[in-house]
Amino acid sequence: MLLQDIPPYYAYCFAGKDLCPKAATCLRAIAAQTLAESEEEGKNILYCVNPVYVQRLSSADSCRYYRNNKPVRYAKGMTQLLEDLPLKQSRVVRLRVMQCFSCESYYYQSRKGERLISPQEQEAIRSVFRSAGVAGEPKFDKFQYSLAWEG
Repeated sequence: MLLQDIPPYYAYCFAGKDLCPKAATCLRAIAAQTLAESEEEGKNILYCVNPVYVQRLSSADSCRYYRNNKPVRYAKGMTQLLEDLPLKQSRVVRLRVMQCFSCESYYYQSRKGERLISPQEQEAIRSVFRSAGVAGEPKFDKFQYSLAWEG
């Protein structure tokens, strides 16, 4: 991981492996380690998880700020999503798919591939297709693996 890969305003966790047994696989802890080892100038003011919070946890599994460092499969683009549907059905499905996103602009950005489609959004779109009686999987333009910084 490089320092520039870390999103701006990301919450770092400096608890470290002494306080947290999951620090080795937590993006927040890895980001903090990357920052500590970096010789780059910048990021003098940070958001971070309070180490006291981590210390007071009854188990590491209960940390609500934990973010796994395993890459996640995102869809990118859905320009062909409605291609095989009859026109009447595609109108209804399109409106329901738009509701899978928190705002209309996310739908359009996701459709064009400007915004990645999360696994949760992909599943919501699959549910729309199933409830509309569409056989088969929704057609996304392509897939890519990326770190799930938020979640």
